[in-house]
Amino acid sequence: MTDATVLDQWRTELAGLEPLELPADRPRPPVREPGTARCTRTVPAGTADALRKAAAGYGAPLPVVLLAAYQLLLGRWSRRQDVAVGTPLAGELTVVRTDLAGAAAFGDLVERAGEALRGAQSRPEVPFPDLVAALAPEPDGGHHPLVQVLFAPDTVPATPAGTCPPDLALVFEDREAEIEVHVDFSTALFDAATAERFAGNYLTLLAAVAEAPGAAPGDLDILGAAERHLLLTEWSARPASFPAGRGVAELVAERAGLTPDAPAVVFGDEEVTYAALNTRANRLAHHLRSLGVAPDVPVGVCLERGPELVVALLAVLKAGGAYVPLDPEHPVDRLDFVLRDTAAPVVVTQESLRGRLAGEGRVLVAVDTDRAAVAACGDADPEPAAGPDHLAYVLYTSGSTGTPKGVAITLGSLVGLLFGMREIFPAPASDRVLFTTSATFDIANVEVFLPLITGGRIIGADREQVHTPRALAALVDRHGATLVQATPSAWRPLLEALGDGPEPRELTVFTAGEALPADLAAKMLRAGRRVVNGYGPTETTVYATVAEIRDAAGPVPIGRPTPNTEVYVVDEADRPVPVGVPGELLIGGRGVARGYLGRPDLTRERFTAHPFPAYAADGPGARVYRTGDLVRWLPDGNLEFLGRLDHQVKVRGFRIELGEIESALLAHPDVDSCVVTVREDVPGGVPGEKALVAYCVPAAGRAPGVGALRDWCGRGLPGYMVPGAFVFLDRLPLTTSGKTDRTALPAPDGERTGLEAAFVAPRTPAERAVARIWAEALWADEVSAHDDFFELGGDSLTATRVALRLQEEFGLEIPVRVLFTCSTVETLAKALTAARRAGGFPAA
Repeated sequence: MTDATVLDQWRTELAGLEPLELPADRPRPPVREPGTARCTRTVPAGTADALRKAAAGYGAPLPVVLLAAYQLLLGRWSRRQDVAVGTPLAGELTVVRTDLAGAAAFGDLVERAGEALRGAQSRPEVPFPDLVAALAPEPDGGHHPLVQVLFAPDTVPATPAGTCPPDLALVFEDREAEIEVHVDFSTALFDAATAERFAGNYLTLLAAVAEAPGAAPGDLDILGAAERHLLLTEWSARPASFPAGRGVAELVAERAGLTPDAPAVVFGDEEVTYAALNTRANRLAHHLRSLGVAPDVPVGVCLERGPELVVALLAVLKAGGAYVPLDPEHPVDRLDFVLRDTAAPVVVTQESLRGRLAGEGRVLVAVDTDRAAVAACGDADPEPAAGPDHLAYVLYTSGSTGTPKGVAITLGSLVGLLFGMREIFPAPASDRVLFTTSATFDIANVEVFLPLITGGRIIGADREQVHTPRALAALVDRHGATLVQATPSAWRPLLEALGDGPEPRELTVFTAGEALPADLAAKMLRAGRRVVNGYGPTETTVYATVAEIRDAAGPVPIGRPTPNTEVYVVDEADRPVPVGVPGELLIGGRGVARGYLGRPDLTRERFTAHPFPAYAADGPGARVYRTGDLVRWLPDGNLEFLGRLDHQVKVRGFRIELGEIESALLAHPDVDSCVVTVREDVPGGVPGEKALVAYCVPAAGRAPGVGALRDWCGRGLPGYMVPGAFVFLDRLPLTTSGKTDRTALPAPDGERTGLEAAFVAPRTPAERAVARIWAEALWADEVSAHDDFFELGGDSLTATRVALRLQEEFGLEIPVRVLFTCSTVETLAKALTAARRAGGFPAA
């Protein structure tokens, strides 16, 4: 039996060691088959001789130098500083753990690897099965026990009985002149091409050590010249020309001159021609100029969906100002914050919204009641006042400190985006574009301005249609929409409403804003002639990459750079990472925003100097935006999105800083501490779909209710940032380091925790039907007749799905608005019963 003292030494040595996850080509199976394959490379004699001399200079044997290089490469591939490998020692497999952090020179790593190896040699021999039994007693059929990678001279040590083989093993043979390097890899995880790249990176690293044995580890390159050229030139950029000196307003005016009588905007029964649109925008632009609007002056735009919204956005650009979109559904506090933060002197709105926007020193232009004053202004196109470096719009995104931040986008960036989209979506794709997105979401710029500069038409959806998939599907078919963009979450109910026809529609299905699941991609391929997946932060002007989706096999990529965009995947030191290796996505090119309005420190943090200035299209002084997104290059040159590096998330296409929601909740007197996270197992959710969950610890003696907390959040946060579920805990789980252990947070269970109303069983057939449908949609164990849909965790997207189920149950066309006005089981059941007797719901 192994001495307990020796096992305690090993426990100390391996404390906190986590599995080394190399970027694999396939998901790790729970039980892995033992299949392996080998690729072989040769270290040339000249390099091998230089390595032997370097080893002598380090005072270390050559195998230790090869081991240190292997661990450094594993660290680069896995984004880890703590790297352990298995290696044979006295006939047994042992573990060599090396800390790569803080090494000033590669020789330091050689010394550390040598010390770790000597430490293992100094301990009494322990049979590896005994070590596994003591330190990793729970078998894992997908991982080699304790270590996932091996390093050995000549041959790979035998795999212990009953365990799977290592993910990767490096075997070396030191010959008289050359050094033979073999990479043995699990065929269940890796393709041969991946192993070949790893072996190539290793030889490149050894050559760098041989050339500069005193170099810092961070200065040692692992990319060969061909791979570096591929990553920094061929795949990273897509140059294209566009009229950088002309603005959107001039382009639309030019189109109006070419096709004055063609329809430009269609909302319901109202159709606005290009000539009329241009004239109406000109008049409003002249009026705005008379109020002091000029280049870089922000102008709030808060209007219900309709032609006047398109007119107002275009008019602000014609006046030379920058529009600041405001959603009428957002809380008053949110609207007021945005207007104060931008110091917008003018707001274009309508009379019904005036009370939500009043503020000192703020001029409100109501397009309905101020119609006469606007109509009195000139019809002619205003002389252009703004250039490509002036602002086009300021759009607010969530802030990690609890404060939203305004992204300032220039005219040149907007024009570059539109011409890039025109290249990606030429006619007829851009002929009839569905406009469904809130103007506060940056993809609305494509829906509004792409058809206007190409001579197409905007097919507008009102607020009711936006939230009713069947109405939206009818709009698509009525007008023969050729381009529809929406988040994957919004596409699910829309595809269901569109149904499967004998042939795909003449429709380009464009999706963005969140990860696209493969099953949804398959449905999209049956719905339209073309499916495109896009990606892009607000800070880089809507879209930075797009992917043409032709099949739904495997992870759906986010594609290649859009025209005039540059993309780079880098490690923590801004070095380009190899193909297949995760890294942070940096974005450069014409779309990079000016920065955050009034936030110079944050701007300097996120918009930094170009790490590869020799490759920058913008020349000296070029900048990149640090996305905080983790991606990797696929072998075909497409990018795959892997997740976030921080606590920023995307839910249903909206970018959300979890810290902003936590700040709002912590301001409530009944909440002592909280954490907000994203889960896919939330009541009301669709499998694979993300939702926000708030975990709250009540203040001493307090018992906050779900409804009260939802209302509190809704006062200052837009609806998409209000958590869909609340879980109350006595305390937040902590890790050994004292941080919140997010992995230990329990899943919402659908119980009535925190609901104020006592349970009342549904009494009528209609109430029982509504309660059953709600329970299914919200994963609730029981639904009371007095329960409120939104207090149970429902939201606008869940309401859309519930409306579809209710329509099937009651045989009625049910507008989603009904769930907002009749939000309890009792009131909704009464409304449904009355509507069935009356033959339907009245029009809004």
